[in-house]
Amino acid sequence: MNIFKSIINNLKAIKASYNLEKIKDDFIAKQIQIYQLPKELKLFLENKTDFDFIGIYSKGYDYIYFAKNGNHLNIEYEATEESQIQYYEKLKNFASENNFKIEEEINKNVPYLKINTNTSLDETFRLTREIQHNIFGNNDDTKYDIVP
Repeated sequence: MNIFKSIINNLKAIKASYNLEKIKDDFIAKQIQIYQLPKELKLFLENKTDFDFIGIYSKGYDYIYFAKNGNHLNIEYEATEESQIQYYEKLKNFASENNFKIEEEINKNVPYLKINTNTSLDETFRLTREIQHNIFGNNDDTKYDIVP
């Protein structure tokens, strides 16, 4: 009887492992280049995404999030690692230079920056492209993962 329980438990473990791999495959991030961002932002504004925010990143420190403000968008950034503080400060300066109001929050010692751009899809794209180029050093060929 113990042999049968062992076999059944092994089969359950194999099935669980298979299901985890299938779930993992379902959550592979979609990759885009910057010129494809307007399409993703449009889906986001039309509530055709799974969450109430989306973001892009390519290198791990260049996460830019987008939040809805009616039919307009705001840009957000979170410095989860010490190495990101320099970019956080550069984004604050960028917002100031462009006369955007900012909000800063700290959650569990992690600074979070909200840049209240309140911009259209096209203007948000232009600003994001400028941020990715000038602050993070990315270019038009950079591949970004869509998050979440």
